[in-house]
Amino acid sequence: MSQLSKENMTLLEKNLTSSYLTHLSQLLPNNKSADDLAKKNLSRAFSAFVIHHLTDASEKDAAEAVVDDFDDFGIDAIFYDAATQTVFIVQSKIKASQEFSQEEALAFCQGIRKLLKQDFSGFNQHVQSRITEITDALDSCDAIQLVIAHTGSGISHHAANAVNEVILDEAHGEERVVSSIIDFDSRRIAASLQTSKAYKRVDATISIQKCSKIEGPPETYYGVIKLSDMVALHKTWDKSLYT
Repeated sequence: MSQLSKENMTLLEKNLTSSYLTHLSQLLPNNKSADDLAKKNLSRAFSAFVIHHLTDASEKDAAEAVVDDFDDFGIDAIFYDAATQTVFIVQSKIKASQEFSQEEALAFCQGIRKLLKQDFSGFNQHVQSRITEITDALDSCDAIQLVIAHTGSGISHHAANAVNEVILDEAHGEERVVSSIIDFDSRRIAASLQTSKAYKRVDATISIQKCSKIEGPPETYYGVIKLSDMVALHKTWDKSLYT
């Protein structure tokens, strides 16, 4: 599986900045540099992006589901989707050139085990402030869905095994954990970007003279159109026309 392209990474970062960053809670007090804080907030916004595109949650509600901070037991977002009565537990990583690693998976697994036991000791304040909400969701939901979102080339074999062990582990006594994770990978990110506000879908009618067709893939039509029609398309759709 290929990593997210540079073009889509740029588009993703633009979308995260414009649609999610302002809705995130403040990071807890720390001694991190401004650069580290900016990277962390972009990663947190990515978790909100994933929730938004997996459920009917608004961008604001998705951002409010983010619990990611510098101390989070590997869990970046917790969201209860009332429409499907499903609790989504998300870990996300923006690392274009790297697989989702075993180390990251083990941290995620530790957090999952604690959540399933409703043991909130050691979690950061973002989780502590939502204990009642999270407990109610875990008590009443029909399903618990684990999600790994990443911009890299995939989930490593060892990481996948670690998460599957948690799912299949009978010790936690939780049968509502869905048997397979959602792998929110580069292809799914690209598809989500196409449906987001990053660029509009272009639906336009144009008149083409001397039209010919080349069989795909991709199926292609070519010919001659009026320059004034091309100018009108550009004015209406701007950059959307070229994506």
